[in-house]
Amino acid sequence: MRILCISSQVAYGPVGNTAAVPALQAMGHEVLALPTILLSNHPGHGTPHALRVPAHDLAAMLGVLEQMGALSICGAVMTGYFASNDQIHGVARIIRRLKDLNDRLHVLVDPVIGDHDALYVPLPVAEAIRDTLVPLAPCVTPNRFELEWLTGWRAGSIREAEAAARQLNVPDVLATSIPSGSDQLATLSISATETIRHLSRLHQQVPHGTGDFLAGLYLARLASGEPPPEALTGAMAILDRAVADSAGSDLLDVAAALRAA
Repeated sequence: MRILCISSQVAYGPVGNTAAVPALQAMGHEVLALPTILLSNHPGHGTPHALRVPAHDLAAMLGVLEQMGALSICGAVMTGYFASNDQIHGVARIIRRLKDLNDRLHVLVDPVIGDHDALYVPLPVAEAIRDTLVPLAPCVTPNRFELEWLTGWRAGSIREAEAAARQLNVPDVLATSIPSGSDQLATLSISATETIRHLSRLHQQVPHGTGDFLAGLYLARLASGEPPPEALTGAMAILDRAVADSAGSDLLDVAAALRAA
């Protein structure tokens, strides 16, 4: 499947498109990757040099791809980090047009807005993701904080996360980093009627990029026709291996995890 993937692009430290795109390609999908921002490195590794893609340039690139016919056969769209809220409105217009062409379009919104109980994007960006992109998506992949911020409901346990996710009115919410006891985290695929859970051992130090990598792994399997339970199991097997193999490193070893899959 051809997949349009819009997120950050980072040279050092696999996050954003740098983590998600290899996961999609490993399942045989063709990816059209567009950056919302270019960074020398993830901020967790030190202050990066960054180049934000102006909203009109991002919209112009999407417009050229649309005019070429490159977007008309896209079967899926994935969005991640945005540097400004006006970028989001342009992307949303493209998604609406693609949904008009294909009512079975896979849309996965990874609402990259914050973690550790705080926003790390400007408030207008978070609001635009919540109000403009989430309603377009059959699948949303928030972490615990993002789920709480998007809904205003607590998600400190599996039961709370289930209730919060259903406030989004999204067919499939992949909720990550949900506490489950003292030494485990749950990843949940939550629909209106069912919750599929995967429990992982809690690691004290995990490299950046796990959420982006998981979103790519999950969409890759959904786009290949797997139902959410199978997609979750397969994606988490690779992510758990990547986290274990990256122990003691500040970089997520995406390539090794995909080679071993």
